[in-house]
Amino acid sequence: MSFPSGGNTTAVSFWTGHFDPLELGIYALLAAGVYLFVKRRGQRFTESRHHLLPVREFIKGHNFVLIDLFAHASFCNICEDIVEEGFRCEACDIVTHRKCAHLAHGSLRCKAMSSFGPDMKHHLVKGNLPPSSICGICHDECEIEDHLTDFRCIWCKITVHTRCVDFLNDICDLGPYRDFIIPPNCIKLKLVGLRPRRQTVVSAVRAPENAHWMPLIVIGNRKSGAGDSSSILGAFRNVLNPGQVIDVNVVKPEEVLEWINLLPNHVCRILICGGDGTVGWILTTIDKLKLKPRPAVGIIPIGTGNDLSNVLGWGSAVSLPLNMEKVFRNITQAEFAMVDRWTVCVRPTRIGLPLPAKTLTFNNYVSLGVDALVTLNFHRKREQIPRFFASRYMNKFLYFTYGTMDVLERACLNLNDKVSLECDGKQLTLPVIEGLVFLNIPSWGAGVDVWNLNAAGDPLYAEQVIDDGYLEVFALYSSFHIAQMQVGLSSPHRLCRAKNIKLTLRRGKVPMQVDGEPWEQGPGVISISYFNQALLLELPRK
Repeated sequence: MSFPSGGNTTAVSFWTGHFDPLELGIYALLAAGVYLFVKRRGQRFTESRHHLLPVREFIKGHNFVLIDLFAHASFCNICEDIVEEGFRCEACDIVTHRKCAHLAHGSLRCKAMSSFGPDMKHHLVKGNLPPSSICGICHDECEIEDHLTDFRCIWCKITVHTRCVDFLNDICDLGPYRDFIIPPNCIKLKLVGLRPRRQTVVSAVRAPENAHWMPLIVIGNRKSGAGDSSSILGAFRNVLNPGQVIDVNVVKPEEVLEWINLLPNHVCRILICGGDGTVGWILTTIDKLKLKPRPAVGIIPIGTGNDLSNVLGWGSAVSLPLNMEKVFRNITQAEFAMVDRWTVCVRPTRIGLPLPAKTLTFNNYVSLGVDALVTLNFHRKREQIPRFFASRYMNKFLYFTYGTMDVLERACLNLNDKVSLECDGKQLTLPVIEGLVFLNIPSWGAGVDVWNLNAAGDPLYAEQVIDDGYLEVFALYSSFHIAQMQVGLSSPHRLCRAKNIKLTLRRGKVPMQVDGEPWEQGPGVISISYFNQALLLELPRK
């Protein structure tokens, strides 16, 4: 192989190893340039991805929901005929027939996650105004005709007559919930990556000129509880920027929380629409990402237990439809609260040999035995027949049913013969029991302040605090004992308060749960220790 160098210059042979010094220098410079180009391109791509939020779910068009029967007269935004059964967009409120829905994506713009220009402008949608709407210009009632007429801004919710729309100022103030909205004119999008994996991401966010701004990110889990999350997320999309409202079954929590990196100078509020398991999942992700500043987390309780939500004043269950005014008022009035979080390390053994350990983090409690068995039976049945568990009241009833069954079966009898318990280095002697609970918050079993039940005169009793670095440890005699505590007729068998716990399961399999996530645990060593504190939003007590 040879390369001509022009004229009668000697050719360079890569096989013989004879190189022209000038050509060798040129090749070296070219190679170095290619290397630096590739390296810098890779660095730019890596750095750009570090603080970028994918927005593939928010730029597809309208988010339609099927309505079997509209509550009041509605008209199609495409053909303008009356609609009895059809679609409504959760974000921008346009209405269409089934046959017209596919036309809406190309002809009617939905609520934009990002927009151009320095100013925030109204986005007006024609017709289908809420009943008794008042014109923001002439202050007379809107939409009294029997056809598609008058307009509404999907951001600030102002309504105006068709005849008055020319008198409306172009600038939109985002309405009563402006303090929580990330305005689309403050969000910058860009394309990253190469085909076919190219995607649109949020590359930058600037703060609006609002001294009271407290950006809110709403995270939902449609699999929590009775599945109410979908309608709740839809209600928030109607008020906030659609990019602020995310389902963790569609977008990974790690991607959702990139909002925090995009807003480094603000303490963001995160509102989790889910149960205790979803709250723990998001808090664990916050810890893993080491977000700064740490976001403050509030809760819309749609799970079955909702113990943490109950303790922090958000209630044990959500009432639908959501009272949005009340929700945003609660977020404004909420105070910061620190809540202890704990690590559970499970080291199973087989024939005396250790197996790979599993580490979990919890906020509420860990338990072994009878109450974990009830949760495990419920969990198995829900996985088999998910549609049967579509009501929170039905879920409560089934919990009660499985608890009643165990009163007769006594599957966890003599748990004390299978385990040994060591708290803060001290070995404890256990009575005849069927369950052990390690409690962090003053709510257990879907709302029972169990540690404080009939506490007068008990020398082991001490006030329970959610940020003191202690767990309250108590034992359960049976399912019947649990039922008695649920109605305040009995008290727990208090064992101690501890910072470090070692539990050894010597034989057999025992039901175990961590914040409502159950499994069967075989022989091994279970260690519980303090991890850190989470920043949550607590509502002031009335």
